[in-house]
Amino acid sequence: MTTGSAQRFGDLLRRSRLAAGLTQEELAAQAGLSVRGLSDLERGARLAPRRETLQLLAEALQLSAAERTRLEAAARQRGAPAVRAAGESLPSPQSSLSALPFVGRAQELALLEQVLTDGPPVLLVAGEPGIGKSRLLQAGIQRAQAQGWTVLTGGCHRRSGQEPFAPLVGTLADSLRPQSPNEQRLHLEGCTWLVRLLPELAETRVVSPPTWTLPAEQEHRLMFAAVARYLANVAGPAGTLLVLDDLHWAGADALDLLQALVRAPADRPLRLLVAYRDTDVTSQDPLAFLAADLAREGRATRAQLSPLEGAEATALLAELLPETADGDPHLRQQVLTRAGGVPLFLVSCVQALFTGHLTWNGASHVPWTLREAILQRVVAVPEATQQVLRLAAVIGRRVPRILLVAVAARADLAEETVLEALEGSGRARLLGEAGADAYQFTHDLIREVVLSDLGTARRALLHRRVAEILEAMVPAPAVTVLAYHYAQSDEQDKAILYLERAGDAARTRYAHAEAASAYRETITRLETLGRIAQAAAAYEKLGMMLALQAHYDEALVTLERAGEVYRMESDLEGELRALAQIGRIHRWRGTSQEGLTRLLPLVHRLPKISASRGAAAFHVALAYLYKGVGQYSEQLAAAEQAAALARASGDDYILTTAQERRASALLALGRLEETCQTLTGEVIPASEATGNLWTLITAHDNLAGAYEFLGDYQQARACLEQAIALDDRLGDPAEMAYLLYGRGLNAFALGEWQQARPDFERAATFVGSTGQFWYATYPPHGLGLLCLAEGREEEAAHYLKEALTLAQRNHDLQALCWVQGALAEWDLLSGRPEAARGRLAPLLDAPGLMVSYSREALALLPWAYLGLGEADQAQALLAQVLSTARQARMGPTLVQALRVQALVLSKQERWEEAEQALQEALTLCRGMAAPYAEAKTLYTAGLVSHRKGELEPTRLRFEAALTILERLGERLYARYIEQLLGQGNTGNKQPPHQH
Repeated sequence: MTTGSAQRFGDLLRRSRLAAGLTQEELAAQAGLSVRGLSDLERGARLAPRRETLQLLAEALQLSAAERTRLEAAARQRGAPAVRAAGESLPSPQSSLSALPFVGRAQELALLEQVLTDGPPVLLVAGEPGIGKSRLLQAGIQRAQAQGWTVLTGGCHRRSGQEPFAPLVGTLADSLRPQSPNEQRLHLEGCTWLVRLLPELAETRVVSPPTWTLPAEQEHRLMFAAVARYLANVAGPAGTLLVLDDLHWAGADALDLLQALVRAPADRPLRLLVAYRDTDVTSQDPLAFLAADLAREGRATRAQLSPLEGAEATALLAELLPETADGDPHLRQQVLTRAGGVPLFLVSCVQALFTGHLTWNGASHVPWTLREAILQRVVAVPEATQQVLRLAAVIGRRVPRILLVAVAARADLAEETVLEALEGSGRARLLGEAGADAYQFTHDLIREVVLSDLGTARRALLHRRVAEILEAMVPAPAVTVLAYHYAQSDEQDKAILYLERAGDAARTRYAHAEAASAYRETITRLETLGRIAQAAAAYEKLGMMLALQAHYDEALVTLERAGEVYRMESDLEGELRALAQIGRIHRWRGTSQEGLTRLLPLVHRLPKISASRGAAAFHVALAYLYKGVGQYSEQLAAAEQAAALARASGDDYILTTAQERRASALLALGRLEETCQTLTGEVIPASEATGNLWTLITAHDNLAGAYEFLGDYQQARACLEQAIALDDRLGDPAEMAYLLYGRGLNAFALGEWQQARPDFERAATFVGSTGQFWYATYPPHGLGLLCLAEGREEEAAHYLKEALTLAQRNHDLQALCWVQGALAEWDLLSGRPEAARGRLAPLLDAPGLMVSYSREALALLPWAYLGLGEADQAQALLAQVLSTARQARMGPTLVQALRVQALVLSKQERWEEAEQALQEALTLCRGMAAPYAEAKTLYTAGLVSHRKGELEPTRLRFEAALTILERLGERLYARYIEQLLGQGNTGNKQPPHQH
């Protein structure tokens, strides 16, 4: 009597034979079997075929992997021990990622095809762990290779000693490793600066390293260009596809390089296919900003992977687990329910079933958790293999063979034992080969579970052994690697040493968050050990890293702690350094007066030490704080004192910063030519030479400000672009907010309003992400200015009110002048001269005409006086403004003053002088290429002609102004001009608000 299971095997064999188009005789001949024996198998008359018979049948029928699995599973159900040898594990259905079935994902495959054809060059594959991101990448690799793309692959790991620019460093190294020297020479042509990223290239002599040193930002630019050139050199007929997994663990440096690659012009097509866990990425992470920027630019498409739909999950399970392979009819639905459509759960459960290491709760027939499934697979291998897996898990995601063998030797494991264990773990699909000289866990979860199964003491011991071996290697690994392993060990001194060094290394790469994390851990360990004095330097470093992320409050607490420790140790030099940083942070925080209150009492202690770095830095901080409260003469004196102390102590870095603060004071005092000479002749070259990136940024920013005051908007634009590019490297959100605002103002002046708004809005976004500090005033001022000009008065009122509140709260006189100037102009056009005077008159006292930024706003005050019938007072103030503006060659201020002067002169019926003033203003506007200022001047000229009773010149001037305003999209002045033009020939009517 045949059993049901035997009959199922026979039916499957017969269907397979018929599908192959074979008779029993033909199949028996090809498989080397008897016809009688084959007939018995199909009829279920025999219990089970032998293993060798199954293999012969599968080969003769040319079965696929899945079909062969089904046939073997059906044979097992017949209960015959001949299917496998005693103790032998059942075969896994797949042995590599590319062999795993791929089901569903039609939408994602369409996006992938767009990337490989004519769509956006980047596909971002996002999803939770185990959702199938890596399998989709593998599908992309297969498609790309079939279409003629050269494919380079790599992946990140969870900060387990990850080196800078990972995973791209490893990706490039893996690409070069199998190449012959001739191939390397060909592909590395024009890639000299790649040596900075891959120093080992210098040892091969295929590429000669650069023999000169450049500033870090220039080296990065050349290094990035070299990477792009290499990717173009290795391109296939279709181009190059860069495939990167687990990008959520990539550092900001790697993301900057990727962004540069995407944006760089290329001779050959370059496409990126990257995957990341969106569960590990917040909206404020660098990867989130990169994804948003690329998407906004039309350079990236995002594929959000969700759990498989019910039909897709069922199809995947059918591929992994044939219907005849399980003995429990309810098992399949249980697997589908518990897995919830997550491919990793499905795959892991099925693999555990095939290896016999997945158990079920007998009461509810549900599987253990994925952790238990992984542990079952781990404990199934021999003890030596388990030991090697533990060592590998401690080393990291990628496990160099030479390091693993060395660590294993410390555990008394012979090399041959290690190699056998590696082969066994490979067969168990726990740890697979990753190139010719390394291994990698087949999934991060496996490594994490193996690590968590180690006891705390043993894990610390193994990390110490790994660190000691790495420390003795030549060349030494990156300090971040040593810091990671020593931090997980019981070697506190080494952990502290390398954690601080790792922070220093991150700081030099402008990876502020990473540096702060390392310094925090350094401090925690030192405090635990009671070594508070030693922690002071780490407090200093942590404070600056926090400040560069605009975490000002936390930075102040940290630096105050540093100062306290230095005082306890009677270290005045250290205390001065800490106080200098505290002062600068108060400036950035918008609490400059509080900062002066904190620092000034210390001035009497300075004579106790001669010229020193701390004293010089202290005076630099005073210069920052005096700038914040509008005391520019004091700022100038403090900066000059700081420069003298820095020269005496031989500190070029602080000297450059002091000179930049001196230039900032000169700018505020209206000494524009001196400002430009100091910045271009001294500060910028010195900053580039010393690598003082922060000072270089502020120098370009102040130089842009000087050019703006002079009316040279194109030169100002160039300086702003340089500053923004530099701050992209530095990563200071506060400075970036101010720079973007400045570029927006520049575009506004040049009439490029469609470019101004995105800059103002992006600046506001930076403010929203960091807090309401000194720079918070400026984006709402820019948006209010633009909305007012566009006639969006309700929005303008909201933004300008916000800006005014912040300017007053932060005691920011520059912002106060600019905001009140905009509101006063609105008041004057609306017929409210008294309100305008109320806004502007206080500016005369704090600090009044002495500063550059107040003059343009103060040029409007005579207009208010004129509207109130105070012509003499208007004329007197105008004379002062005109004199100082002419002396300093401040074009925009001069235009503003000349416009108002023309109104005053027309009131006095001094027509010829009024026309001269207007013509001078128009000439200046056209020379500056400032269309809005020109339109305002034409409006004023129309008012003068109207007052004189010249109807045709009035009409021509108003129409000329309106033409410009319509092109700009302006409605503030345009509305009044349209009213005046609408009066027709009724020349006896008074124009509104002409005063």
